[in-house]
Amino acid sequence: MATMITEECINCGACEPECPNEAITQNDDIYVIDPVLCTECVGFHDYEACAAVCPVDCCVTDPNNVETEEVLIGRARVIHADTDFGDSFESRFRTGEDAGGPAEAPAAPAAPAAEATNGAAVPAEAPPAPVVAAPPPPPPPAAAVVKEEPDEEPVTREPKVFPGQLPLGFEELVQRIQASESSLLRLAVLLLQPLLGALPAGSRDDLGELAGRPYFVDGAATALNMILNMILYPVAFIAAGIAIEGLGLAFGKGVNMYILVGFLVALAEVLYRLRQSFFRAVPVEQVTVSAALYGVPLAILLRPLLSHRGKLLRRIPVPVEGFYDSRFVEKVERERRYGHAYTVEDLGKAYHLRLEFPTQVPHLGIAMAPRLPQRMPDYDYELALKEGQLIVRGKLLDSRIRKISSSIGAFPPEFTTVIPLQDRVYGFAHDLRSKVLDVLLLKESAARLGWIT
Repeated sequence: MATMITEECINCGACEPECPNEAITQNDDIYVIDPVLCTECVGFHDYEACAAVCPVDCCVTDPNNVETEEVLIGRARVIHADTDFGDSFESRFRTGEDAGGPAEAPAAPAAPAAEATNGAAVPAEAPPAPVVAAPPPPPPPAAAVVKEEPDEEPVTREPKVFPGQLPLGFEELVQRIQASESSLLRLAVLLLQPLLGALPAGSRDDLGELAGRPYFVDGAATALNMILNMILYPVAFIAAGIAIEGLGLAFGKGVNMYILVGFLVALAEVLYRLRQSFFRAVPVEQVTVSAALYGVPLAILLRPLLSHRGKLLRRIPVPVEGFYDSRFVEKVERERRYGHAYTVEDLGKAYHLRLEFPTQVPHLGIAMAPRLPQRMPDYDYELALKEGQLIVRGKLLDSRIRKISSSIGAFPPEFTTVIPLQDRVYGFAHDLRSKVLDVLLLKESAARLGWIT
């Protein structure tokens, strides 16, 4: 059955570069598949690539256009006349052992002699059997020889230096940033946890990133704040009563009413803040505890402290998964190939960029696939500061993969990522480990204060 795209298509274009036959084109409102060119990826994959990347599951088989595997592979051989698919080609029609082609038949045992005409002839013909059964092992095929080569050649590279790079190394810059955090501030946060637990959830998260453990623990802070409010609210109501009725209230029985009202308000607030747990049976560790009565005003007062300090400005985008199967490449891996898998964090004195390079070689059902390495080789990279932006260029150097990357739209051999920065940057330090690039960009405001000398 040729694959078709339904009206649920959101016109995202994810499927077009995946098609090995260029059968997908953009129409007015949705993408369409040419049934004359569609081979359901037979010969290239054991799945349909367009369905694998579609975020809304609109790439489905057409029940009105039923085609056999023989027809589809025949069409693939016509479209790709220069490709030798062989007999064990990739196909979604094959599962388990069928996917690897017919198994090689075991050697048949030697047949007994039919009829001996000479008594001596029988033992004379018997000995060759063990000789034939144990021939010398054949030489390994070329593909196996390639696989024995290391995936990545051990290359010792000199540290890369770019314009705008700071004279100190990455680790030294990290240590200076960590040492610059005020220990007095962290001590104050630790002591004021019962009060700071009144903040809204977002502000508590920011405070946790700013102070870190064990100086601020969200769960402990909110629990201590609820206990504190059992005392604080009655005291507040007593003070209000004294302001209304005079100081004599503090020494009369009337104060008990103010204490009771304050306690009931604190109890009602606890029920409201933990309403998901009390009324919906949500586990406490999964509940988002809201702010106390005075939490929002307190967050406004602390906003200058919490803003632009340890703030995650960008997360790695997680595409809508849509159709998923264990055979398909992780969709975050696709983001890595385009240079989109990175985070940006504002540390106050510097920005921290963390960019992930591709880790997996695309699964290809073509003849040269066995010649590719098992893991993605390292990328080369360049960094540049220009007009308030950090420009990251990643380039794949492995010639074996570059030969086939240009023909696969979802697998570019290089990328350029432009990252806008809110504050002016004085310089940067970088480090590449395990296919993850870390860049610390020191702000000009920190450099002007003589923070780095």
